[in-house]
Amino acid sequence: MNKEKIQYKNTEKFTTEVIDEVIEVQKKYGLTAESLLKKASKKSSSLYEFFDWDNSSASEKWRLHQARMFINEIKIIVEDKEMYAFENVNISVENNKNKFSSREYKPMVDIMNHEDYRRQLVQRALSEVVYWKQRHSELTELNPIFITIGDIQTKWQKKA
Repeated sequence: MNKEKIQYKNTEKFTTEVIDEVIEVQKKYGLTAESLLKKASKKSSSLYEFFDWDNSSASEKWRLHQARMFINEIKIIVEDKEMYAFENVNISVENNKNKFSSREYKPMVDIMNHEDYRRQLVQRALSEVVYWKQRHSELTELNPIFITIGDIQTKWQKKA
């Protein structure tokens, strides 16, 4: 890949100013979460707004993240096959004429036996593999896998 031809993509979130600060951190300190956070901690930094600086709020978010990671690590063994025990799915709830949706972790057994939950899981898995394909599209050695992913994606879109 030719470095001279590389151009960073600007978006509403990743403006030239933001990208320049990230590159500055990378060149000066090496790009790590720690070095980026140190740069972002200055209120004058364009990175400042991307982080939660309220310690009470941030600590609660961190503990929720830890709880999610904890749930995501639990595994079960079914017919000698190890798999994750829970997956996060969108559930519809109705009570007294009100209908709303929320997200909840459901046991894998329930998901596999519930058409909507299973569809959600397949769609999420397909989205992840398509993202992976796009993320690594420059690796031509993986073209046979990319072709298969495209075929499955086309087949699934016809079902939807």
